[in-house]
Amino acid sequence: MNDLSRQGVGPWTLGERLGHGGNANVWRATRPGGETAVALKVINTTKVEREPYQRFVREIEFLRGHQDVPGLLPLLDAYLPDQPSKADQPWLAMPIAVPIAKALEGRPLTDVVTAVAVIADTLARLQRDFGIGHRDIKPGNLYELDGVWLTGDFGLIAVPDAKSLTMDGRQVGPAHYTAYEMILSPATADPHPADVYSLGKTLWVLATGQAFPPEGHQPAGTRGFGIGDFRPHPRADSLDQEVDLMTRLHPGERPSKEQIARDLALWQDLAAGPVVFDVSAARAQLHEKLRSSMAEQDMQEQYKVLAQAAIRRLQQLTAPLNEGLKSLYPRTKVDSISDEMTQNLLRTLVHAGFTRDIIFRWQRCTLVAPFEHPGAVALRMSRSVELFSDGGFLLRLWIFVGPQKVMGSFFNWQSPDMSAPVGSVEMEKMLHDGIAELSQNLNQGVDVFVEHLPADEGSG
Repeated sequence: MNDLSRQGVGPWTLGERLGHGGNANVWRATRPGGETAVALKVINTTKVEREPYQRFVREIEFLRGHQDVPGLLPLLDAYLPDQPSKADQPWLAMPIAVPIAKALEGRPLTDVVTAVAVIADTLARLQRDFGIGHRDIKPGNLYELDGVWLTGDFGLIAVPDAKSLTMDGRQVGPAHYTAYEMILSPATADPHPADVYSLGKTLWVLATGQAFPPEGHQPAGTRGFGIGDFRPHPRADSLDQEVDLMTRLHPGERPSKEQIARDLALWQDLAAGPVVFDVSAARAQLHEKLRSSMAEQDMQEQYKVLAQAAIRRLQQLTAPLNEGLKSLYPRTKVDSISDEMTQNLLRTLVHAGFTRDIIFRWQRCTLVAPFEHPGAVALRMSRSVELFSDGGFLLRLWIFVGPQKVMGSFFNWQSPDMSAPVGSVEMEKMLHDGIAELSQNLNQGVDVFVEHLPADEGSG
């Protein structure tokens, strides 16, 4: 027990410490004649000009002015001395309530959703009736008292038309639960979507029983992080979708507090409906048995996303070459996917004995062919990409100048196979180097093409 607990605070005799933060401590406390112990919050600073003290004053003023609002942890008493000091400290007294995580421990998921729905409704009412945002939503500030779910700790509230106590560059709100805009610019960020974000993180933590939520947006369907992965339930996917919406990075994409309260209340009706086919428990077992193969499938999907991004980059690098060929001949076919010669060449390369497992293939051909008959000269600039199951990204480039559908060529250049891990810096360098080499050889191919194109072909 420290010096403060031995000395007491004002009329209060302090017992065990119930909680603490950077700016205050909360003690179990009693005073002469009091029948019930209270939770006594004592501010650490006595400097009235400091932000923590001003927030403490604002919290007391808020609670005194909103005693009749349901859903708030009530203020029993408070004291703000004219000249606070170590011997005459400010305090506020509240009932000793049960932290929400402890109150919900071991209870069914429906109870969790009920509790968070009540909290959402309280936050929506504070916004609708008073324009107030909480800005400090986390399990540690939510409680159960006599069967009622309550919101507490209003030290960081945003009050309309009140002097801002927040400085940019200083995080407002709890770590792990704070929306990015509140980290980036807390003084100007809209507190209401930020509350929705924090409540989404809180819902996930209370539903899963985990100590902390993942950082950032939590997309529904992320394997291993769904609520049903921790607590199987036939309607867990609906809650995952709600958390997805609540934790969107863009504040404007998050639902309102009132919508959250309605959704969670309606979820109870969903949960009470008849279950036709509940595989939630089996799904958890299946995912455990297929952990390795599902992880491999997830990785291959990630490889495909990276490959698509690489192809977009390849298209950007190739764009000046396509534009050049278009200026050479305006009817040039750019990025054809149906050129027979390109397809035949790809088949030949695959049949040449390449044994790696291809999970994605892409090919394009830019064709300069002023005349249609088989013997007419044409220029092809072709590109192909193959993605392998191990994440290897193979690039092939070639230039062909020759008759349309007759054996033989006037110019034929093909790059060596170029391969690098998809998404790597090495792959980016490979794309740059490959297109640079393609460009150099394309100049020669264009010269050969123009040389062999008959001047009078197609006339008459």
